Amino acid sequence: VSWLYSVSFSDANNGTAVGIGEILRTTDGGTTWNSQSSGTTSILHSVCFTDSSYGNAVGEYGTILRTTNAGAIWFPQLSGTTNDLYGVYFIDKNNGTAVGRYGTILMTTNGGDIWTLQSSGTGFWLYDVSFVDVNNGLVVGDGGTILRTTNGGITWSSQSSGTQYSLYGISYTDLYNGTAVGWNGAILRTTDGGTTWISQSSGTTNGFRSVFFTNENNGAVVGEDGTILHTTNGGVTFIEDEENNFAQLH
Repeated sequence: VSWLYSVSFSDANNGTAVGIGEILRTTDGGTTWNSQSSGTTSILHSVCFTDSSYGNAVGEYGTILRTTNAGAIWFPQLSGTTNDLYGVYFIDKNNGTAVGRYGTILMTTNGGDIWTLQSSGTGFWLYDVSFVDVNNGLVVGDGGTILRTTNGGITWSSQSSGTQYSLYGISYTDLYNGTAVGWNGAILRTTDGGTTWISQSSGTTNGFRSVFFTNENNGAVVGEDGTILHTTNGGVTFIEDEENNFAQLH
């Protein structure tokens, strides 16, 4: 079994996971997973579905794949770059952003038929991206990098994160609230749309790889050594979940 790097659910039943040239699909909430033909041997680092049919995956060497039929067929898209891509986010089936090595930011407004390189203003590797609407988005990466756009990626501005640790995950839940996570147990929180970031106590030095909030208060963080934290108060406090118990409960 290959390593899997990312998963995206469009609803309680339909989900897709991607990894080393591999795409897996479930239609029963994860009870069973079926392999799909990716058409590539490249590592796929990130996947995003906006509904049960439309999805994109990105990975090594500028690889971008698109499906419009729930993964029955995945077809390659021209990214215009050979840089590895680590994160992708679509706010709807047409408007999406992919990020990667050397400050690469690509955007599309037509479902990926055309991808346009944006000026990120940084050479740091970028790992994750999250949008709340077609205009407002956040990107995180190496060296505590946080970039913000309020005009759909036409311009990106660097935000002061207050950390030099690499940031690997970002979840932007509304125009005000967002959470970024990364190396050495770093958890950062904004309540003003990304202008200012406040460090939150995670209680661990394990690196975090991903974060997801369903609303401004309820979220989960995952990382090294099976670390799983959850919060119900916007990160004022985090509770550590036992990995085995979490697996049994979910």
